[in-house]
Amino acid sequence: MTPFPFSKSPITELPQSPPYYVSNFGYWSGVKQYDQAGIQFLSEFAKQSGLTKKASILEVGSGLGGSLLYWKHIFDAKKLSAINLPGEQSDFAKQLFHENEVKVDPFIEAGWEKMNTLPANTFDFVFSVDAAYHFENFEEFYHQAYRVLKPGGKLVFNIFHSDKNLGIPFPILLKLFLIPPTQMKTAYETEKVIDSIGFTIEKQLDWTIPVIEGFIQNSRQMKLSLRLFGFVLEKIKKVFGLTYHYYVLKK
Repeated sequence: MTPFPFSKSPITELPQSPPYYVSNFGYWSGVKQYDQAGIQFLSEFAKQSGLTKKASILEVGSGLGGSLLYWKHIFDAKKLSAINLPGEQSDFAKQLFHENEVKVDPFIEAGWEKMNTLPANTFDFVFSVDAAYHFENFEEFYHQAYRVLKPGGKLVFNIFHSDKNLGIPFPILLKLFLIPPTQMKTAYETEKVIDSIGFTIEKQLDWTIPVIEGFIQNSRQMKLSLRLFGFVLEKIKKVFGLTYHYYVLKK
């Protein structure tokens, strides 16, 4: 989640469901508490991707580590690997994996660009849960994901789109959300790049209502920092026509 993507603040700022510590926006369909919405996000993310038992998964932007534990426990993932920036979240995640006796190998503490050190045709799924919109040079991210996936493997991620031309103030506002200005595309622009790389779009879902609007509405019952964040997010969403999307791309 954007308010604190690189710290372990979500552990104390948001109600959690140990050991599945998460920091996504939540999937707010039929639930009102974050500990339910955060896990429901993981469940919906996996279900819509077609995640199967005994799959090999690379998570890019693995955060607090709860998502990898969830997929291990619920889907009995065969192989777990991760890339995440060094810092508080990675430190917490490594301890979480150790305590729960879950092997994550490799666990690369770096930006997503280090995906280029992984062998080709290795993973059934590359997941980026509510994180990919922070990445620079997103087209190269697509290329690297395509390379490390097995034939028939899937890249699954969430990003924002805008349906309007972005004015000068917008890049400044994007910095509040740690989103590179060049990352903001229309759905048409995104799909054109995806097609040029060789992916097939298996699924593209508009999650604006259950995720972003759900978070905005329920943030009004959260701590002050999150209430303020939800207020700003609501204004930016309306002014610039932001929508939030879930993609499943097949190699």
